[in-house]
Amino acid sequence: MPEVYLLDTNVVLDAILPETHRPNRRAVLAKLEALKTTEAKIALPVIAMAEVEFGLAKQDSPEQREIEAIRAFWRKHPLHVPIDDGTIEPYALIRGEVFRRYATARARGRTYREKLPENLCDRVTGKELGIDERDLLIASVAAQYNYVLVTNDEGGSMTRLKEAADSLRSKGLQLRLERWS
Repeated sequence: MPEVYLLDTNVVLDAILPETHRPNRRAVLAKLEALKTTEAKIALPVIAMAEVEFGLAKQDSPEQREIEAIRAFWRKHPLHVPIDDGTIEPYALIRGEVFRRYATARARGRTYREKLPENLCDRVTGKELGIDERDLLIASVAAQYNYVLVTNDEGGSMTRLKEAADSLRSKGLQLRLERWS
């Protein structure tokens, strides 16, 4: 069975936007080019696609060539992976583990002060973890299908999600990450 690489939003942007804005662009394009000689497939999470489209929608007048480059990338990589019922379990397991590790338990220990992954901080340094709901959903989709999640995440949020997922291997969950930088 061929390997499937699920591209995180930052990798999609690295592939689409000019190099002046994306320092990892050359590495990403080289990896995409190298994969053409294999049976590997590229998959795009619809969440990442929505994030990119939001980037266009919030602009008063986006550049036409940018719009065309994005739409051409969608067509070039037609394996678009949605969230579905199969995403529920990996999402719940990973999010639960992240909250067990980083959230502040309330007095009875059944609920947490933080409600969103964006609110979580390292217990030692107090630094925000940088995990957001979209990253958690993209990681959950990758784990659901056992795809390799390709990310050039600079803040370490995907690394923390992987650490949480690694502790869940006994429950059959696996999250594989690769950096293309």
